[in-house]
Amino acid sequence: MVRHVEEAGRLLVEPHLDPWEDATGYSISLTHVRPARVGDHLTITARAREVDERACTAEVDVVGPAGLVGRATFVQRYVPRDALGTPRGEEE
Repeated sequence: MVRHVEEAGRLLVEPHLDPWEDATGYSISLTHVRPARVGDHLTITARAREVDERACTAEVDVVGPAGLVGRATFVQRYVPRDALGTPRGEEE
């Protein structure tokens, strides 16, 4: 579930990053509410709770057929693109 939360948070901030910016995970807090079965369809919904010049805090819900599976808070910090080791010219 942590992977899904991180991916949803990334999709939330990615369209808003400038060409010289990137974002990296800073903290994550997740609570399992109930189990999901292997093969269950899950819906992951990320909402920006707080945004400033340094970070984006997202609230993320994971919902399965039986209801809420988990809820998370995921904070990403903005960093210069070069800070994450992406060589110049290899940006997507």
